[in-house]
Amino acid sequence: MGHPAYADFHVHTHLSPCGKPEATAEAMIRRAQEKGLAAIGFADHITPQAVPGCAFYDRQRLSLLQNLRDEIGKGQTDGPIKVLVGVEADYTLAGRDCIDREMLAQADHVICAASHFHLPAAPQSADDTPESKAALMVRMAREALVLPGIAVWAHPFDCKRMRPLVTILEAVPQNTLAELIDLANAHRVAIEINGGPAQEKDYRQASERLFRLAHEMGARFTVTADAHHPDDLDRLDLAIDWAREMGIEMNDLLTAEELRSITTQKRSDS
Repeated sequence: MGHPAYADFHVHTHLSPCGKPEATAEAMIRRAQEKGLAAIGFADHITPQAVPGCAFYDRQRLSLLQNLRDEIGKGQTDGPIKVLVGVEADYTLAGRDCIDREMLAQADHVICAASHFHLPAAPQSADDTPESKAALMVRMAREALVLPGIAVWAHPFDCKRMRPLVTILEAVPQNTLAELIDLANAHRVAIEINGGPAQEKDYRQASERLFRLAHEMGARFTVTADAHHPDDLDRLDLAIDWAREMGIEMNDLLTAEELRSITTQKRSDS
């Protein structure tokens, strides 16, 4: 096993609507072990209540956490890898109701998305201008970062519906990005560098300014594959390589122990 921060805390299973049938807990853990990861953190899409107008979340209740733990318990997953069972909450669709005390009590960690504008019933910008789209994305992020219990800001500003992303994020002033990073730091929220959108040149060009500024401001990070299939875990290395190009090293990344510590403290504070 390599560095303790060689880990991925944003991994989906077949229990997410977007997860592939092959993405069983056992298969994902096996692939993580083959890659030498120190830890894997499952983060299926879960929201405490159904989201009106968005069928994506109709069946995504907290009971899935126990279903996943049962599945992990039945699998043959020998080895030293640490396994966390967490949640990807969706502020974009559910707002402050994307997380509650019961979720915090049951989840090992909570990552939060604030850019799922492609889903039905998601809020939309007032018009089609880059400035309007940027304002919506910034507002969603600002509101999500202060939620109790959130440990990771998932795939910042990534949404295929918001394009061209470079033009949109150019409309966000540097001091506004700094404000968001200040909020993340103040609330002990790590910023995710995601190997899924990192495959796209547009996303890398658009968001690199955020990540470089966050590094300068002392933010902590996670690198993830946002895997929906065992083979997707290979995107983790793409994210790590990109992070290194931006000057972000392994010691800037959360380990499983640090993530657990942050989550435990946030649970006590909520």
